[in-house]
Amino acid sequence: MKGIRRAVLASVAALMSTSLHGQSLDGTIDWNRRVAVGFGLSGQVAAVDVRPGDTILSGERMATLDTVPLKIALDKAANIAEIHQAQLEEQMAVLDRERTLYDEGALSGVQLEQVEIELSRRDYALKDAELAVQQARYQLDLAQLRAPFDAWIVESELTLGQFVNHESEDPPMITLAEKGRYLARTLIDAESLQAYESGTPVVIAIGDQQFVGLASRVGLEPVSTSGETLRYALAVEFSSDALIRPGTACTIALAEQ
Repeated sequence: MKGIRRAVLASVAALMSTSLHGQSLDGTIDWNRRVAVGFGLSGQVAAVDVRPGDTILSGERMATLDTVPLKIALDKAANIAEIHQAQLEEQMAVLDRERTLYDEGALSGVQLEQVEIELSRRDYALKDAELAVQQARYQLDLAQLRAPFDAWIVESELTLGQFVNHESEDPPMITLAEKGRYLARTLIDAESLQAYESGTPVVIAIGDQQFVGLASRVGLEPVSTSGETLRYALAVEFSSDALIRPGTACTIALAEQ
């Protein structure tokens, strides 16, 4: 019986999919990813390299904070690490001499142990100093705000000379939208959901242009009702090198198999 039920359901789904081919849904274009990013530390803005409407590649710099105090902190941490390195090497030489005296019977085991403890203390002090250098370098890296992916610059709240407090409730941000990837959004009734399951090839038409994408996000819960008909959100992901503004009207239809 279970096998018969599965076969019947598959046949119904196939018939529904066939009936939906050629039918189009009205939709609108949206960004695939839209994020707001900001600095991970406080400081004064020394450079802003982007404006709304610009494009930027992943990893490229968008803005920079004043790095003078950060470079001073890094130099100071590096100097302290060098001092601890010299102190450790000095204590290692002392330990070598004390071990010779101990082997000759001129030094007690307690005295040798104290020298070894001091060596361990200096070793840990050096490791702490090296961690401080890493932290200072990390802070210096945070002073440069870089794009997390290829993007359009949607909005920038940063201005030259502005002081950024990254711990404030509303710090200044740069808003990015992923370049080259878009979503076509629409609403679909429950009967058509199975035909548009995730990964299904879909054709998006914008005026005379057509793009092939994949159904990528199918809502699990209804988001609206049309009379007594429940409707679910459907998003189709597709690619385009050209800018397509969010809100642009489109039609969505199943691709011909």
